[in-house]
Amino acid sequence: MREPRVDRWYGLLLRCYPPDFRARFEAGMRDTFRREHARARAGGLTALTAFWLWTSIDAARFGWAERRRRRRGEFSMTSFLTVDFRDALRSLRASPVITLIAILSLALGIGANTALFSILNSLLLKTLPVRDPAALVILDDGSWTNPIWEQIRDRRHDLFEDAFAWSGTRVNLSTRGETDFVDGAWASGGMFEVLGVKPALGRTFTEADDVRGGGPDGPVAVVSYGFWQRRLGGAPDAIGRHLTVDGLDVTIIGVTQRGFLGPDVGRSTDVIVPIGALTLVPGQAKMLDGRSIWWLEIMARLKPGQTIDEATGRLNAVRPQIREATMPQDWGAKDQAGYMAEPLTLSSAATGDSDLRRAYQSPLQIVLVVVGAVLAIACANLANLLLARAASRRHELGVRFVLGATRFRLAKQLLAETGMLAGAGAAIGLLVARWAGPLLVRQLETPTSGVTLDLSLDWRVLVFTVGVTAVTALVFGLAPALGVSGISAADAFKEQTRTVSGDRRFGLRNVLVAVQVALSLALVVGGLLFVQTLTALSTTPLGFDPEGLVAINVDARELGNDRDARLQVYGGLQQAAAAVPGVSSAALSVLTPVGSMRWNTIVEATPATAGLSDRQRAPWVNIVSPGWFRTFGMRIIDGRDFNAHDTAGAPRVVIVSESFARRFFGNDKAVGQEIRSALEGPKVNAFRIAGVVNDAVYSTPRKGFEPTIYVPVAQLDEVLSSAVVSVRATSGSAETLSRDLSVAMARADPRVAFTIRPLSTQLRASMRQERLVAMLGGFFGALALLLAVIGLYGVASHSVTRRRAEIGIRMALGAEPRKVVRLVLGRLGWLLAAGMALGIGLSWWSVRLFEQLLFGLEARDPLTFALAGGILLLAGLLAGWLPARRAARIDPVQALREA
Repeated sequence: MREPRVDRWYGLLLRCYPPDFRARFEAGMRDTFRREHARARAGGLTALTAFWLWTSIDAARFGWAERRRRRRGEFSMTSFLTVDFRDALRSLRASPVITLIAILSLALGIGANTALFSILNSLLLKTLPVRDPAALVILDDGSWTNPIWEQIRDRRHDLFEDAFAWSGTRVNLSTRGETDFVDGAWASGGMFEVLGVKPALGRTFTEADDVRGGGPDGPVAVVSYGFWQRRLGGAPDAIGRHLTVDGLDVTIIGVTQRGFLGPDVGRSTDVIVPIGALTLVPGQAKMLDGRSIWWLEIMARLKPGQTIDEATGRLNAVRPQIREATMPQDWGAKDQAGYMAEPLTLSSAATGDSDLRRAYQSPLQIVLVVVGAVLAIACANLANLLLARAASRRHELGVRFVLGATRFRLAKQLLAETGMLAGAGAAIGLLVARWAGPLLVRQLETPTSGVTLDLSLDWRVLVFTVGVTAVTALVFGLAPALGVSGISAADAFKEQTRTVSGDRRFGLRNVLVAVQVALSLALVVGGLLFVQTLTALSTTPLGFDPEGLVAINVDARELGNDRDARLQVYGGLQQAAAAVPGVSSAALSVLTPVGSMRWNTIVEATPATAGLSDRQRAPWVNIVSPGWFRTFGMRIIDGRDFNAHDTAGAPRVVIVSESFARRFFGNDKAVGQEIRSALEGPKVNAFRIAGVVNDAVYSTPRKGFEPTIYVPVAQLDEVLSSAVVSVRATSGSAETLSRDLSVAMARADPRVAFTIRPLSTQLRASMRQERLVAMLGGFFGALALLLAVIGLYGVASHSVTRRRAEIGIRMALGAEPRKVVRLVLGRLGWLLAAGMALGIGLSWWSVRLFEQLLFGLEARDPLTFALAGGILLLAGLLAGWLPARRAARIDPVQALREA
């Protein structure tokens, strides 16, 4: 093909491009075409054909892209996704340190936010994996008795589509020896049908299985998919196998579908047994008939088209009959009247029921705000970093501008770089979240209660992550992009020299640093408050000495209901524990301080308590053996301790705490006084106070001392099937002592099941919420401080670099090094002062949001504010010291030569 014809053909292809594009680039493109065409022709017919093919394709593709870009007003998505991102990748690879810092900062910020949102999503937003969860409602205001459930059950089809009751609890799968607890539940027969949960294997139980004494197949159980995999190896023949649940032999009849963890969010309900089987568990039959035993949750499914208000109205229409049929007979007339008048209310149960949600919803939301503030600080840091980088690239951007790139095109290039940084940070952040989420969940666990949450990636988490990434990219990427408005052709003819005119005192970079300082101060204040709260709780007097105490929880249901037999066994276990080397004393009780169990009783009013409510006259109750106070390091303040003469035939006596004596008897002497209470049922008995003991914390250190009465175990009419043998160690580690105690318990009576734990673990569990908030608040407060220091250092260092010539001139004119240091630190001091002033105001306002989480100090504690301000001021001045010291060592001659 002759050359003129070749040129004419290529000229036709060039017409794919817009006229203004051809006017600027046609000559250069023709020269390149001729060279490439000659090379292809030398390669033979195949090479020449391939050359024309790809030349035609490129002309059509890029010509169309250019025309489309002009039609859309300078923006082409194809160009943005190809050319801009390609150039952005090259630019980021040219500065790997800055790129790595930016990506890691974003990954940590986005990952922490996503991890916390995943937990909140699982706790608050994610619906139960059941049929039509939006139609589920729950009976509000706490737990309910089985008689109340039976009344609702008999009317359920008139009130709702259907309903069920359940009680989540820990069940022991061991028959004897050390206990083997898993999360379980006692549930009514219709639970699986109401929820629409299908079995993965076998069948679920029905109402026919939920009868007292067991259904046609006897006591049965349904296990979770996870339990089937972990404990039974996923064996198909698991159906028909037997388990021992709290001493009851049950047959496994089914495995729930994968992903169903039960109606309790935060727990994995591994073993579910019908409520009716409780009659076969020693000592548990009273749970079904007790009108004052509140232990069940009740959930219902609305009829199609039925609203919550309509269902509530129907329920309250039959409330008088339900209340009348379930009236607690041991309550006083005033309490019974209140019982009859109290309404029944329903609320949505689409997201299930959760004690974990009630305990951690507020703290986790506050921590999410804290983590968001840390991400904002990181964004400000990155914006500063990119502004400095853009300033150093003015020569490069100026050259591009002269060569034809518009300011919009340059801004688009910088936004592409920002988008790549944010995208890479988000991708790594998701990996961080997958690791951090389960780690945070483990912090919510205690030795006696595990936590299981579904942290899988769903659309909410995905939208949250994409949204955070987009906002993050906009926040730290917009400033450099807007900065190209000042680019001019003159910048192409300027090398990157130091200027003698310092930066504007309150320019954009300085504003960003001031915001960083303000946010950091607020987070440091919050972190210090949370850490001080944990410290205050940890040092709160408990009334007993927890060090060296080991609690052995004994389950004696295998022994039957004989009172004397249980007392004898408990006494033998106490003696066996006391005989273990390294044990100084051992004692028996029903409760231990800072434990998870609670026992209260209403004491009849005395002259000093005539004006108190029933709740105020309901002290804690603990059943103890002689020597229990000595074992716990408590002091008898007045009167005497229990002794061997306080038996069933002797006059009934109690020992009361100091706070009980003050509340019930005021300034009168409590010892020798008589109190009356229905301690073990409807019958009211009189008790003589034999002594007064110092107060002890029974609930949590936050709640402090509460009135308590102690009853000798030998005077109980009915001895419970579970008790605690507490021992005080004199030497050796808790692990070694636990092994020795385990052997001693098994030898003393092989029929009992037991759990051994140091009491210190219970104490730590009682403060797990405060420990989590203090740990996260302190960590992110320190991280915010570090980011602020980095930002201050960057501003000071960049200022010294840009003002190098000015500083050189000052020193040449006689300025002393200390004045140069003062110059640099003085400018930094203005930023610190502005940021701290803003931060104090922000902190003063924000502490009211988490005031309820604090303990032992005021939310606006002046010392905490002063300490936080001092820490930030010192850290900021240290951050500026290195650049200031470098400025003081500048050689004036060299600085002027470089200017």
